[in-house]
Amino acid sequence: MLRTRLLADWELRLLALVLGVAVWLYVLSGERTEMALAVPVEYVGLEGPLTVVGTRRETVDVQLETSRWAAERVTPATVRVRVDVATLEEGENLVHLQPEQIQVPSGVRVTRVTPTWIALRLVPAETKAVSVIPNILGVPAAAHAVQRVVVEPQTVQIRGPRTTIESRGAVETLPVDVSGRREPVTLTVGLDLPESAYVVDRRTVQVTVDIQPEETMSQRRGARP
Repeated sequence: MLRTRLLADWELRLLALVLGVAVWLYVLSGERTEMALAVPVEYVGLEGPLTVVGTRRETVDVQLETSRWAAERVTPATVRVRVDVATLEEGENLVHLQPEQIQVPSGVRVTRVTPTWIALRLVPAETKAVSVIPNILGVPAAAHAVQRVVVEPQTVQIRGPRTTIESRGAVETLPVDVSGRREPVTLTVGLDLPESAYVVDRRTVQVTVDIQPEETMSQRRGARP
């Protein structure tokens, strides 16, 4: 009696397991959706002896096939296209972008990448410390003047083609407009970099423009011994 009941329970458990697997397979292979994304291209390996010059492709179009349960995972942050510059040689290079090289979430398949080839030109690179020069535009309000300008940090490390970087001693900030201002201005701004160059340590600097009434400035000068 007990043996018969155990046998029956075993058969029921096996049936439940088969049904569970069938349901899982149905969900896994259920209705699939086609999606298309413009995905940024990440260039890695730029810390090596070579760097990219000229126009580089910023995005590629990726065609995806995804199951219903995985569709919500597909975002520009979870689909990644990486090009390892460290594997390339000096001069002209053609990089083949294949679907299996695209990083995607589980349950997603890459069906097409456009374009399939991208051209890159690599040249010897150099890293150099240069001074930062603030670029101040405009004039303050009437009877006001710029007393001093402070930029922090005063130097940055830039990296780029050797022929471009070796003759550089300084870079300017993006413009800081003080037109009509009556009080000090503090802004975080980017840098005006030469072509194909980038900042190694930071992307922005802080510029403080001290604006004071001309009368106050005259009084301060007069008070000096």
